Amino acid sequence: MSKSSNPTALGIFLAIGFALGITGILIFTSGRLFHPQQKCILYFDASLQGLEPGAAVKFRGVIIGKVEQVLIHHNQTNQDSSMPVIIAVDKKLAQSKSDQQLEIGNQASLDSTIRQGLRGRLDAESLVTGVLYVDLDIVRNPPPPVFHQLRPEYPEIPTMASDFQQFLATLEHLDYRDVLQKLSTLLSRLDTSLSQLNMAQINAGVTNLLSAANQLIATPDLTNSISALKRTLDRAEVLLSRIDGRIDSVADNLTNTLYEAQKTLIEVRRDVQNLSDLLGPDSSVHSHITEALEQVGEASRAVADLADFLKRNPNALLTGRKRPGAEP
Repeated sequence: MSKSSNPTALGIFLAIGFALGITGILIFTSGRLFHPQQKCILYFDASLQGLEPGAAVKFRGVIIGKVEQVLIHHNQTNQDSSMPVIIAVDKKLAQSKSDQQLEIGNQASLDSTIRQGLRGRLDAESLVTGVLYVDLDIVRNPPPPVFHQLRPEYPEIPTMASDFQQFLATLEHLDYRDVLQKLSTLLSRLDTSLSQLNMAQINAGVTNLLSAANQLIATPDLTNSISALKRTLDRAEVLLSRIDGRIDSVADNLTNTLYEAQKTLIEVRRDVQNLSDLLGPDSSVHSHITEALEQVGEASRAVADLADFLKRNPNALLTGRKRPGAEP
C-alpha cells in the first residue's frame, strides 16, 4: 500500500518552484524591464553578409544598442531591393554616456536629428573576420535622406554607403585577370630592363669614383692647405685683438689731449676778453682783439666737436670719417 503524499510538503515544493520561475524570468528580462528599448529601422542598399542579430549598434563608435532583426524585405515597395534592419537602442545606456538626450524616441523627434545629418552606415569590426555592425553618425553635408517604409511602423533612420561598403563594391567590380596581366607585363619589362644594364661597368665606375674621392681627401696638399689656413686665421685674430687694444688707448690719449687744448683755449679767450675790456671800445686795437676772440672761439668749438666725435667713434683713426649719406 503506497504512502499518501504530504499536502504541506507539496505546497512548499510548488511555492519554491514558482518563486524560482519568477526569479528566472526577472533575471532574463531585467534588461528589458529596467532598460527601455527604442526600436528603429534602417534600409541598406548593400549585402548584409556579416551582420547578425545581436550585433552592436554604435553612435560614433560608442555602443548604444544592438541589432534585433536582419530582414530581406519589409514594408517597402516591390521594386525596392534595399535590405531592412531593425535595431533596438538602449535609451538608458545611451543616456548614461551623454549629458544630452539622443532624440530617437519617435519619427517627429528623430526628424530634427536627421536634418542635422544623422545617418546609419554598415561598418566592419574587423576586415579579417568580416563581422559588421551598425554605426550611427551625424555627418557633415550628408546625402539627401531616402525613406522606404510604405506605412509608418518604426522610426526610420536614413542610411548612406560607408567606406567599407565602397571598398567591397570596388573589389566586386575589380577585374582580377586584367590586374594580374598588367602586373605580369610590368614584371617582365622590369626583368628585361635589369638584364640590359651593364652591372660590371656600373660597379667599376662607382669604385673609381670612390677611390678618387678617397685620394682627394687623403692628399697631403689638401691637408697642408687646411692647416695653413687655420694658422693664418689664428694669427689674424691675434693681430686684430692687438690693434683693437691700441686703438682704444690711442683714442683715449688723443681725447684727453683735445680736452686739455680746449681748456687752454678757453683760458686764452678769457684773458684776451679781459684785455679787451681794459682797452675799451674806442681803442684802435679793439677790432683786432674782437676778431682774435672770434677765431679763438671757433677753434675751441672745433676742438670740442673733434673730441666728442672721437669719443663716439674711436675707430675713426683707422677707418676715417664716413662721408655724409653713407650707412652707419
